Amino acid sequence: MPELPEVETIVRSLRKPLLGRCVLRARLRHAALYRRGSLRVPWLVGRVFSSVERIGKNALFNFQPAGAMTVNLGMTGRLILHSRHRRVSLPKTFRSEAGDTDDKHLHVRFHLDGGLELRYHDPRRFGFIYITESHDIRKNLALGPDPFDTRDRDLERALERREAAIKSLLLDQRVISGLGNIYADETLFEARIDPRTPGRDVAGNAATVLGAARKVLRRAIAHGGSTLRDYRKPDGTTGGFQQHHAVYGREGEPCIECGSPIKKVVISGRSSHFCPVCQR
Repeated sequence: MPELPEVETIVRSLRKPLLGRCVLRARLRHAALYRRGSLRVPWLVGRVFSSVERIGKNALFNFQPAGAMTVNLGMTGRLILHSRHRRVSLPKTFRSEAGDTDDKHLHVRFHLDGGLELRYHDPRRFGFIYITESHDIRKNLALGPDPFDTRDRDLERALERREAAIKSLLLDQRVISGLGNIYADETLFEARIDPRTPGRDVAGNAATVLGAARKVLRRAIAHGGSTLRDYRKPDGTTGGFQQHHAVYGREGEPCIECGSPIKKVVISGRSSHFCPVCQR
């Protein structure tokens, strides 16, 4: 599933081309893609993109007149910007996806002024669309604070008296939003904390955890995120941070710090990679 760095990369790529564009037509093929309580995509017709942001692991599009749309990419979702007219100039980072108009995995199309289309592809359809008049998306989606916005003391309070493993708590989007399996593992390696440690025992090191998360996430964003299988940027290219993973996906390989073999365990049903020597 695209995590914070991947979604941040996507929204940064889409922001300039979309701002000020008006939705002329909108179509969604499968109603199951709507999150419960969502308005339907035709409600956005006539509205203009006023901002393109990220909230947790979701892309957030705000509109004028007031309205907001959250897109969660699930496991295999992609947002593609397409030009229907050759005369329309897109940034050099974008390319037209020729031949994808009748793709069975093309589930949502937003026709915009100037001959542009914003398209949502998702082979497995684990993502969702959520449209609302309210701008209080974080509350509506029950999302915790962003790693770049939350304070050390806030995370400390969230971890206090929690018996669950710190790895599980970092994956809980109500505790802190944006981290998934990859970056929780990488964060805990950077912080030198065993992923099995109870949250209450990590609470006093909340500042260390947040600092590690921010460092890892900034590096990942700079590399365009991690492509392990399906993730692509809107221009179709892959991310590059997978080449810099310290522990994730490296079971049995030597630790980059001490040379000990990276170990994998299952915590709350999720694979967790760590160095048993560096992460005490």
